[in-house]
Amino acid sequence: MGTFFMFSQSVMLLALLLVTQAQKDRLEESNVQTVPSDLRRAASEALALERRFLQGGNIQQDCSSEEDELSNTPCPPSKYRSASGECNNVRHRPWGRRGDVFLRLLPPNYADRVSQPVSSPHIPEATLAVQAVSQLAQPKDHDYVTSMLAAWGQFIMDDLISTANGNKKCEGSACEYIRSAPTRNLDSCNFEHREQMNLATSVLDGSALYGSSEKELRSLRLYDAGKIDLASCRKCNDRSPTAPLYKALLSEHNRIAGELYTLNPFWEDNALFLESRRALAAVIQHITYNEFLPVLLGEVGMAKAELKLTSLGFWRGYSSANRAGTYSEILSVAPIFDAMMNEKLINATISIKDLVQTGAHSVSKLPSSAQWDVKRNRDHGVPTYLRVLRMCEPMLTVKSYADFEKLGFGRTQQEIMADMYRNAEDVELLVGGAMEKPATGAVIGSTLACVLAMQFANLKKSDRFWYENDIPPSSFSPEQLGAMRKVSLAGLLCANDESLTNIQPKAFVKEDPFLNAAQQCAQHGRLELTAWKDESGARAAERLSQDTLSAALEKAKQEMADRKKLEYMLWESQGGADPKSPVGTAASFSKANKYALKLANTSLFFEFATNELLNSNGRRRKRQIFGDSIGFGSSNEFVDSLQSVDVSSFLGQDQLGPVIEPHCDDNGACDANNPFRTYTGHCNNLRNPNLGKSLTTFARLLPPVYEDGVSRPRINTVTGTPLPSPRIVSTVIHPDISNLHTRYTLMVMQFAQFVDHELTMTPIHKGFHESIPDCRSCDAPRTVHPECNPFPVPRGDHYYPEVNVTSGERLCFPFMRSLPGQQQLGPREQVNQNTAFIDASVIYGENPCIVRKLRGFNGRLNATINPHNGRELLPRTDSHPECKAPSGFCFIAGDGRASEQPGLTALHTIWMREHNRIVEGLRGVNPHWDADLLFENARRIVAAEFTHIIYNEFLPRLLSWNAVNLYGLKLQPSGYYKEYSPTCNPSIVNEFAAASFRFGHSLLRPHLPRLSPTYQPVDPPILLRDGFFRPDMFMNHPPIVDELMRGLASTPMETLDQFITGEVTNHLFEDRKIPFSGIDLVALNIQRARDHGLPSYNNYRALCNLKRATTFEDLSREIPDEVIARFKRIYPTVDDIDLFPGGMSERPLQGGLVGPTFACIIAIQFRQLRKMYENDNAAARFTEQQLAEIRKSTLSKVLCDNFDIPTDIQRAAFDLPSNFLNPRVSCASLPKLDLSAWRENSAQGCLIAGRAVPLGDSAFPSPCTSCICTAEGAQCASLRITDCAQLSREWPREAILRDDVCTAQCGAAPPSRAPRRPNINFNFPDLTPFIAK
Repeated sequence: MGTFFMFSQSVMLLALLLVTQAQKDRLEESNVQTVPSDLRRAASEALALERRFLQGGNIQQDCSSEEDELSNTPCPPSKYRSASGECNNVRHRPWGRRGDVFLRLLPPNYADRVSQPVSSPHIPEATLAVQAVSQLAQPKDHDYVTSMLAAWGQFIMDDLISTANGNKKCEGSACEYIRSAPTRNLDSCNFEHREQMNLATSVLDGSALYGSSEKELRSLRLYDAGKIDLASCRKCNDRSPTAPLYKALLSEHNRIAGELYTLNPFWEDNALFLESRRALAAVIQHITYNEFLPVLLGEVGMAKAELKLTSLGFWRGYSSANRAGTYSEILSVAPIFDAMMNEKLINATISIKDLVQTGAHSVSKLPSSAQWDVKRNRDHGVPTYLRVLRMCEPMLTVKSYADFEKLGFGRTQQEIMADMYRNAEDVELLVGGAMEKPATGAVIGSTLACVLAMQFANLKKSDRFWYENDIPPSSFSPEQLGAMRKVSLAGLLCANDESLTNIQPKAFVKEDPFLNAAQQCAQHGRLELTAWKDESGARAAERLSQDTLSAALEKAKQEMADRKKLEYMLWESQGGADPKSPVGTAASFSKANKYALKLANTSLFFEFATNELLNSNGRRRKRQIFGDSIGFGSSNEFVDSLQSVDVSSFLGQDQLGPVIEPHCDDNGACDANNPFRTYTGHCNNLRNPNLGKSLTTFARLLPPVYEDGVSRPRINTVTGTPLPSPRIVSTVIHPDISNLHTRYTLMVMQFAQFVDHELTMTPIHKGFHESIPDCRSCDAPRTVHPECNPFPVPRGDHYYPEVNVTSGERLCFPFMRSLPGQQQLGPREQVNQNTAFIDASVIYGENPCIVRKLRGFNGRLNATINPHNGRELLPRTDSHPECKAPSGFCFIAGDGRASEQPGLTALHTIWMREHNRIVEGLRGVNPHWDADLLFENARRIVAAEFTHIIYNEFLPRLLSWNAVNLYGLKLQPSGYYKEYSPTCNPSIVNEFAAASFRFGHSLLRPHLPRLSPTYQPVDPPILLRDGFFRPDMFMNHPPIVDELMRGLASTPMETLDQFITGEVTNHLFEDRKIPFSGIDLVALNIQRARDHGLPSYNNYRALCNLKRATTFEDLSREIPDEVIARFKRIYPTVDDIDLFPGGMSERPLQGGLVGPTFACIIAIQFRQLRKMYENDNAAARFTEQQLAEIRKSTLSKVLCDNFDIPTDIQRAAFDLPSNFLNPRVSCASLPKLDLSAWRENSAQGCLIAGRAVPLGDSAFPSPCTSCICTAEGAQCASLRITDCAQLSREWPREAILRDDVCTAQCGAAPPSRAPRRPNINFNFPDLTPFIAK
């Protein structure tokens, strides 16, 4: 009886299972009917194969189908993609097309290892899993990214993934998930497990917009000028959060089509449509890899998978052997973009502005709809979290939930997962990945990032139409590719949404007041289509008498003789200041060399003569107030005209200017073919060789305003009353209030000083016998030196006493005037002792004599070897007059101020080491180079690196991207800069040197911090006032260079505002043994601007297109009201405000540090300097490969390469470290300058396809690729094939088939496969005689 009962139970159970299986089969058969009609047969065949396999049938011998025959049909060459993705790979027609299988990174995780999804009790219900993940989402909102990241992610997933489910996205407990339609893998006859069908194309081609079939594509077209009917776009109008993005992208298609029609009105509708689709697909690829993936995966994730785009030329990583396809594992990534979409934007009518201004949720904030995604993951057999984790991190050992802690999972997360999954091995990829802690600098955890990285790496490698490829006929031209590389998502959105007027440059990252501040739409890069143009269709001075000129010049000669006699007498009675005293230290910052002093003697002669001519002609005028007209040049016609008067016939040898020893000057004929700069800047401009040369005068944006029209500093207001004391301006406008910056580091301050020393050196007068006049006495112009210009301590000063307590005399701040340098009649112009160019003269020196002192052997720079650790330090000298080091030794470098303070010394050391590092690298690639070639090439590379860092990292932070774009300072992403003009004057402008580029004084902090290799503080920090010209610490404490650089790169700077530390306004160069011996740096800045005759702040407002203020209240848009109130206390009128305090008090530009006036002056200056490493000068340019390497340069990498102990550093040394925005990464992970681009091949020719090819000869490494050997290496390009028959006659068939460029244009034979049908032994007859006539 018991046996019968058990037998009956078994029969009933079997029947129940058969009924259940039959129901499932019917459900899946009904689901097949939801598959598009052209793919139903493939789905039905797959189900039939699976059933036969489960029933034990033999399926290997009979697996042919029409699909198999079609896959063997060769693909014709095409410039454009098919809608379905078919023939993307000309050798493997079906790969990646609509209806292809999902690929797998790992074997599937089925319950029966064949097709059945895993289910409870080993895993939880899908609803429970989603709720658990979502409840643990902390924090709910992401700190940095916008919902645009979620929208773009959803769009990309739509482009790559579409499964056939009868009730897709069915939600709710009553909803039964219907399994995805299967399909066959045509690459194999064997059946091992179920494979699912992907209804999307498996390449990034914009099919989410256009559809993945010809029918869908046609339904969108207007068949009018290549445009699309936006009303036919379902996703543009479905009220989903992604609808505005879809609309913007298809609007971009129409914009492109419209511009193409304007350029090429003879193009037909079909050509306009296809070319617009092709261009938009390329834009989508560029934005995805250039903006989307770096934010999502972080820099480390991008680098690991080699996802970074090519910055130069074409990418050559495509191979037809790479299998295109979407990985099943990517299904676990898709739901995180739904999770990230801010719930406020769901079920609401939103705009693009909402997406870029609304923060995204965290990736684990899964919506309830994600339960459907969980079920789909199980349906597809997506492998578990730990299996994928081990694939991505094979060295990681995780066996139990206890090991999850080292993956970053919290205790609560571990407990909840343990409650839901019996075994840690069962945790699903979607669940574990969503709960994972984001990787450093990334939005998602490392495991999902790994899956995404592998997917997107494969998308590039397997897409014949990838926009960077050079595979005719589908490849873009270099000019078109260059236009693509300038496109940004922000620019695309701006071009297609009229409501947008401003948007942040990085649309995926939240707007901030720094580098991601909103910019006007006009500043963002959109696709410019010009590269798609189809070409197949009588003055006062002239009236001066010779006698007048002669008399004035004779009088000037006498005045010069009197001046020399006076200087000697004053020196004999007063002597000079101690170079180590506060006055001597201050003078060392502006120390004139002997050539500048000789130059000034001639300048003074011309100045005296100018004064005589003005006096004799009664043309002395009152100081000028500028009107609204602005421009270069002087408004004083007479003084201006004097500059053109030729007086050479009246001059003796003493008045003809200084004679510089030939070995210390560059003054020969210019060699237009010399690739290396001269040291003095001579011949940089071939038309005017002296432009920008060292020891030439500053240029001006506005004519000078001297009290006497010629040289006397401005001392009175426009109302005739005295200007406020520079000290009063300093104390009232620039008090010491600390306001630390929230984004930028002290490295900004230190690098700014280094750049300033690169571009400007304004020497001051010396006394007789090159002594240092002590101008501290208030009567110093009479008793010490005629060029002394001290100013008194005002009454009631909060720090300095009005009277010297020792002598009882009035206390003054010392000030010595700048040397003049003009070599003609007219107003005084100050001399710049440095070259104007960014040529790394701060490292090497501004004339050949300095360079010779610094050069070592074998192309290296001289260095002092630290006896404690053997590392290189700057060379030392015991003949440094200002040196205060107990040892008596100070460092020397290209700029004489290198030992001024420790931070500056450390940065000088880094760049000296960088030169020597590059010399050794060049020696490795060119062992035949001599010392001169090594030195000059390394100097050239270092100057290019330095320039790139200035324009690419420093200026955008200082000026904002708006200003960088408006003034044309943005670097080329590839190719050459072609806008150099020899008529452009590169000279440093006086306003830059004497005012605007002194902004860094606001960034100073009292101490220089020091940090260990683990970024722990090293005590004590260096007090700024104790570090001046005391460099012994570098010899006594070897780690000091690293410590200072880490400290500067990790410590916030002071905010750039009107507030300046008392360390430099009360204690600058102070001798602690002498009370009140310090100097006020801000007061010196103001006095220096008056010394140089700079007009007032209001004049520069007008120059820079701000409103000229008529009242103080007119300043309120740029300057805070409380500062305006303080200006009103000390200046009688708004026209009297000095440039430095006015510019420093402005509110900063959004995304920048300086206000609009200083940004204008600084930007104009750097615009004038754009004859640099990017220029297209055939004789002196870098090769494109070398340019691509230089464009990798970052300050962080330069620091890393020259640390004593290279550890970690943030990617952007100017920005404070941040786990997401600016994470610290290994030095080794930063892009490296590959010096093999400098390998010289001219002597031995080139190696092409294993064959030595002489210089100038060409070779064919493959049938459809041609290379020519040049001095810059082998230059290769794909050939456009016009006659495939001729190609087959010239090359073996096997060689053609191996060449993807050939097969893309001339088709390919079907891939070699195992025969599926028996051979037919039959001779086919020749039917050619029967061809119709």
